Amino acid sequence: MEKIKEVLKELGIEKREIEIYLTLIGEQDLTALQIAKKTKIDRTTTYDILEKLINKGMASSFIKNKTKHFRVLTPNNLLSYFKDKYYSLESIVPSLNDLSKKSKEFVSCELFQGKEGIKTVIKEFLETKANYKAIGIRKEYEEFLKFFTDQTILKINISRMKETAIVEKGSKFTETKNGTYRFINKKFLPPISTLIYKNIVVFFIWKEPYFAIRIENKDFAKLQDEYFNLLWKSAKK
Repeated sequence: MEKIKEVLKELGIEKREIEIYLTLIGEQDLTALQIAKKTKIDRTTTYDILEKLINKGMASSFIKNKTKHFRVLTPNNLLSYFKDKYYSLESIVPSLNDLSKKSKEFVSCELFQGKEGIKTVIKEFLETKANYKAIGIRKEYEEFLKFFTDQTILKINISRMKETAIVEKGSKFTETKNGTYRFINKKFLPPISTLIYKNIVVFFIWKEPYFAIRIENKDFAKLQDEYFNLLWKSAKK
């Protein structure tokens, strides 16, 4: 159940919307009062949330015995609902890219905070399917993101992305199929993890509140690549 809730949350559905959706998916014919009792959400708020779900197209209402009842999209219809949204977004991507190309900004610096923020950075990186370099692969990463780490490694392997990484000597981590590694004493590594790909550099800080800083700039990425190469030469196989 927790995995279901997590996936629905990633799709942009709010916590109490999820509670009401999951309640209705099992019965598909409840009044607002019944829903409120089952979810332990007050009746007024329940009505507001149901209205939001109806406006999103995820729920509907009907009159039965002179009383308003509610139902939600079946799982298959919910999948079709999000597929339609995906296709709508896909259709405007070329136009969005045109707008992006017209931008005069040559340097982009973004801050992503918390688990969801870091997952966003990693997902966007995986979409590029680019070879990459990493400094300071840490166990904290795998422990913090848990099963998401396995999904990341799997996608890297499927995409045949080449990983070249400098790792702290004695550190335990999951290797990729196309990974090349060298090891270096902890005192020579910064207390963060660095990811370098294309013209992008991402710094990961593995302490609360956990965040990632993503910088996109050709010259800065080149500088970080040169720093990586210096460390690589001094690292051991």
